Amino acid sequence: MIELLKKLFEQRDKKITVILLDDSKPDEDNSYNVHPQGLFGMILGISAFFALLVALIFMLTPLGGLLYSTDDAEIRAQILNVTDKAIALEDSLRQRDLQLREMKNILRLSIDTTLVLDERFNDFLNQSDVFQNSDFISYDQVGSFDRLSQNEVLFSNVAKSAPDFPAKYPVQGSLTRGYLPEEEHYGMDIATKSKEPVVNIADGSIFNSSWTINNGYVISIQHSDGVVTTYKHLSKLNKKEGDLVLKGDILGEVDNAGVLSTGPHLHFEIWRNGVPQNPEVYLIK
Repeated sequence: MIELLKKLFEQRDKKITVILLDDSKPDEDNSYNVHPQGLFGMILGISAFFALLVALIFMLTPLGGLLYSTDDAEIRAQILNVTDKAIALEDSLRQRDLQLREMKNILRLSIDTTLVLDERFNDFLNQSDVFQNSDFISYDQVGSFDRLSQNEVLFSNVAKSAPDFPAKYPVQGSLTRGYLPEEEHYGMDIATKSKEPVVNIADGSIFNSSWTINNGYVISIQHSDGVVTTYKHLSKLNKKEGDLVLKGDILGEVDNAGVLSTGPHLHFEIWRNGVPQNPEVYLIK
């Protein structure tokens, strides 16, 4: 068979006569004129037709599932989506654990607390009330009374005052991007001019103030009722970690700070019991 194909290929440009002999009828023969080039073209055309027919059968019938399953592709896509969400949740939980550790270090009620006082907090301290309130006095086994530190008394009073919402925007400007948790944007962006002061929205204590490559200076404040606020993209800080701050205090200045910033703006977040909140619900212009 191979030899025949070779001969046909060698004579592809010529006209060939094919003679068929019937052994039962030796006096009769059948001859046919064949062009090898046309024969090869016909064979290729028939092969292409059958290949196309088989492809259509697999594409348009359940037989295609034997080679490739679209359900498997959808399942793989869902698995990848769930994996990405799990990684994002793990990162969020890791940040929350770090935040809680920092809060414990700053907010623990002890004599050597690092909370910083200034003269504005004197109104919180009423010595007669301190002795009358059992929350601020402990009785030991001997029967003597030990007064808590001034910082502990002060912070106990500050922590009891729930944040007053809705509060004013922490900076003068225009909302450019809202709360989009599905895009891992857990706050709101307020575009403003360079060096615009950032105002604290509620009483509390600063448990984190640091510089980051992505977000510039960042301040996080613990308020009562499990509320935490975070301010990002500051270029200057007026407060430091451990400071007690009141509503209306100037925390610093906002600018185009951090590699994630594309212009002067404040990224502001509100968290409650470790869960991100939509800041627009808590704020009013």
